[in-house]
Amino acid sequence: MPKPRTSIFRQVLVRTDCAFWCIHDHPGPLAFLALPTLIAVILIAISLIGVYRTWGPGGWAGYEAGVIVVPFLALVVFSIFPMPCVVYAWRVAEGQTPTVGECFAECRRRFGRLASVFLRLVPLWLVSMIFLGLPLLYFWPRTCLAPLVALFENDRRIFRRSQRILGEGHAVTFLGFLFLAMALVLAGLVALPRIVLGTGAIGLNVLDEQWLTLINDNLWILEAISGAALLTAVAVGWWISLTLLYHDVREVREGEDLRRRITELKHVLATH
Repeated sequence: MPKPRTSIFRQVLVRTDCAFWCIHDHPGPLAFLALPTLIAVILIAISLIGVYRTWGPGGWAGYEAGVIVVPFLALVVFSIFPMPCVVYAWRVAEGQTPTVGECFAECRRRFGRLASVFLRLVPLWLVSMIFLGLPLLYFWPRTCLAPLVALFENDRRIFRRSQRILGEGHAVTFLGFLFLAMALVLAGLVALPRIVLGTGAIGLNVLDEQWLTLINDNLWILEAISGAALLTAVAVGWWISLTLLYHDVREVREGEDLRRRITELKHVLATH
């Protein structure tokens, strides 16, 4: 009796769970590999907060910053900087234990292919932000696997390959909404200290007014750092989940695991 096909949504949930276990089991290497993402997010956050606190852009400038510039920069950082973590997750899924240097070296070796992908994606992202990100609802599931194809395959038709690798683009959409929900919950945690200060909960109203003003004026530092750390964790979790799902599709649906076992069996038979 043939084995029933596993639901793609169940695969997404399983691979997401595996991604967080991967982060739990390898915190040291992934922390180093995620440093470029964390630094980029912190620098962008501090720059934007500095611009807002200094000039306080409003009107059309505020619209451009809030709807176009900030989401575009977030998407660029979210999509480009976690690539070393992707390499690490792929090697772990292959049963290897790579070093941090090997992961960065693999990204450098594949830099040309990755650059060609991102140079074509960046204009698409920018145009999508001008239209409130709505075009990404169509293009994102069809293009987000392109960096993985550029890293781990040699097919020259990267985008065509990335469109058909899953066979079901709604799986990526489901994964995206799952991580969006996580990001919104974590964003609420970042805003929690300011909410507590604003409501005077847990006895903070007994503090001197000068101390409360000082805390409120400098709370943005904590918010920027903690927000950057949480966004980095979401980005790394997303890419590891996507990598494990991509690895699972190649191993099972495309039969790479079976081909590898046949090759190993032929080698054993040939040596006896």
